[in-house]
Amino acid sequence: MPLELDQYGIIWNGHLSQAKIEIEMCRRGGSWIDKKGNVVGNGMEFHFKKLQEIIFGSEKMWHAWNELQMREYLQNRTIGVIGPASSGKTNGAATDVLADYYCWPECTTVIVCSTTKERLEDRVFGEIKKYHRIAKRNFPWLPGNLIEGRLRVVTDSRTEAIDGRDFRNGIIGVPCKRGGDYVGLGDFIGIKNKRVRMVADELQLLPPAFVMSISNLDKNPDLKVIGLGNPKETMDALGTFCEPAYELGGWDGGIDQTPVTKTWKTRRPDGVCIQLVGSDSPNLDGKLGIPLITQEAIDRDIAQYGKDSLQFTMMNQGMMPRGQGSRRVITRQLCQKNGALDDPQWLNGNIIKIGFLDAAYRGVGGDRCVFGELQVGYESGPADASAGFMPNVVNQNQPTSKHRQIMCLMDQMVVPVNVKIDVEAEDQIVSFVKTQCSMRGISPENFFFDSGMRTGLVSCFARNWSPQTVPIDCGGKPSDRMVSHQLQQPCHTYYKKFITELWYSVRMVIEGGQMRGLKDGVIHEGCLREWTMIGNLIEVEPKEKMKEKTGKSPDLFDALAIGVEGARRRGFVINNNLKVDRTQDDRHWGKKMKEAARKQWKTDRLDYRTK
Repeated sequence: MPLELDQYGIIWNGHLSQAKIEIEMCRRGGSWIDKKGNVVGNGMEFHFKKLQEIIFGSEKMWHAWNELQMREYLQNRTIGVIGPASSGKTNGAATDVLADYYCWPECTTVIVCSTTKERLEDRVFGEIKKYHRIAKRNFPWLPGNLIEGRLRVVTDSRTEAIDGRDFRNGIIGVPCKRGGDYVGLGDFIGIKNKRVRMVADELQLLPPAFVMSISNLDKNPDLKVIGLGNPKETMDALGTFCEPAYELGGWDGGIDQTPVTKTWKTRRPDGVCIQLVGSDSPNLDGKLGIPLITQEAIDRDIAQYGKDSLQFTMMNQGMMPRGQGSRRVITRQLCQKNGALDDPQWLNGNIIKIGFLDAAYRGVGGDRCVFGELQVGYESGPADASAGFMPNVVNQNQPTSKHRQIMCLMDQMVVPVNVKIDVEAEDQIVSFVKTQCSMRGISPENFFFDSGMRTGLVSCFARNWSPQTVPIDCGGKPSDRMVSHQLQQPCHTYYKKFITELWYSVRMVIEGGQMRGLKDGVIHEGCLREWTMIGNLIEVEPKEKMKEKTGKSPDLFDALAIGVEGARRRGFVINNNLKVDRTQDDRHWGKKMKEAARKQWKTDRLDYRTK
């Protein structure tokens, strides 16, 4: 064996194995400029793949899909991978994070998640164990000591750890469900290390709240998160994690549905989604000799389910089913298209301030007690002739029939309720709200709150602040007022329940281009709630079902809906974005049709009158 080895423009110790050389190249970033100004190394992608080829040998079969997955893993902070069954998603993620760990075993934490312990063993952690054993068999000096009963691979060995083993350095398997309950990442979200990696397998089976728990790991400077699954629903955890970026229009913006492998930028920081499409499989002819989806498997499912079925779309094509936003109260695209995220441009200072509260206390159902402020006025830029309802005024600073009436969500906050002090929760809430409204210039008659089943809170507001505060029974029946300015139909003939009327009123305000200042949190909650038809009436899904699905209560949107109801009671008119000129054309068209029909009937009928 030579004493020195010249490779990649570097002189190496001739006793080093090729695996150690590749690890060192990866630790240095794959390439760099030496003291002579020469570029050495072939780049991170080359050396990271070369390392895996050496340590895993022929056990890992390379193809276009796992090469793409590895490339995006190296270049991005968050990587979503959606695709059909048997597309190698889990295999690629397991070998990528394992090779990454081998390069920096002294400062890397890898958290591997799936639904249950059994699914971890069957899928991603089972793959990690398999390839770890292969790598250790080929190169016994590689780091990582398997503690199988605890779902861990730990860098420190029993004999090396004089002061106790540091369990942060290594790989941790975390089941996110116990029994039928979602337990999440509670014990691990606060973990700190120089380098943190996460693989979330079967992400479509976890609630969207899981993605929010991932955000707690963002404080680690060197973080990579891989989310894997079969696309099922835009608002589940996988759909949320892989949602296309704002500028791409989200899921509603028309992501290219051609059946080819593709990537797109996601909403998450430095995020990308890889879409693997079954009919674009590198193994359609089955000649790779690995369990990667083939045309034969696709044809079997087509014969059983049909090409238009949800099963074929999810499990064979690996594409998000169309029309996922059609049964949502709102969508992010709807908010973006109608300016709901924009700041208001007020016409003048004649603004009505509305305070609102969705009350919750004593930890009932885990709900939050949310206070907020809406402001209502007219927009400075002229809209269309149907946008305002004030008479024409000569002064340019006064609203005319061409100015749009808008509302803006100025603020939302959780009311602190301390159950450990000797003050009733109702008194704490009223004291907080009264102080906030006084600071913001909100009068008692412009403050609205949910009073359903909370008579104590109603009397507390009247006693400790003012009897002019306005309680709203969200659990009541729909009102008798018209749905909107254009839709002159009583709400009780349009909605099943009053809570549906409240939520749908927010949607109609957004559709009318009359909402401003919405933030991501409240939009997300609005996007999660589905609606259906009961007979000919619209009904939003029960809150209990939504909480079971998402892991939390939609308190921010509930509170906003109360604020919108308060604004309507103070004179705000929902415009619903119908143009006057189109309405006039429709009426003119209708009159023409009626006149033509009348002439036709008159021409064709028998006339027995004497001529």
